[in-house]
Amino acid sequence: MRLVELARRFFQKGATLLKHVLQVGLTPQKLALTLCLGIATGLMPLLWGTTLLAAGLAALCRLNQAAMQALNYLCYPLQLALFIPFCQLGEHLFPWGPAVSVAVLSGALHGQVGQALSLLGWATLRALGAWFITVPPFALLAYPLVKVILIRRGTSGSDPVNSSHLPG
Repeated sequence: MRLVELARRFFQKGATLLKHVLQVGLTPQKLALTLCLGIATGLMPLLWGTTLLAAGLAALCRLNQAAMQALNYLCYPLQLALFIPFCQLGEHLFPWGPAVSVAVLSGALHGQVGQALSLLGWATLRALGAWFITVPPFALLAYPLVKVILIRRGTSGSDPVNSSHLPG
């Protein structure tokens, strides 16, 4: 029983420290912006490059890099799950170029990229168009709501981490 209690305390202190690291220097407004931009970037239907885009956005907006990258990586399973729906929506919205079947997209996601490289490029371009029409407007609408929620909760990471929050 002592080992279980020790492990619980270790994880609680680790979670508290991680929370402070991810929030350090962030006002509720910047934390809300980090959440909205990090999730929006993480959902972008690019199979490469979202890490660099998230880093660039975080640097440009002076946001916490660790929090932005954590959100980007947490969204990776959703990014893969939404790739084909974004491609299908993009194909309906932007009918030019060659048609790309779900079988080709699925094969490309499972490593059979060689035969479908040009088709995958068209699909990604259309998926990005669908993403631009759906996700950024949603993030813009969500930002004020998330900001109000964080302000009401009194979430502020602007205090430096003091020694009472450190494990040990």
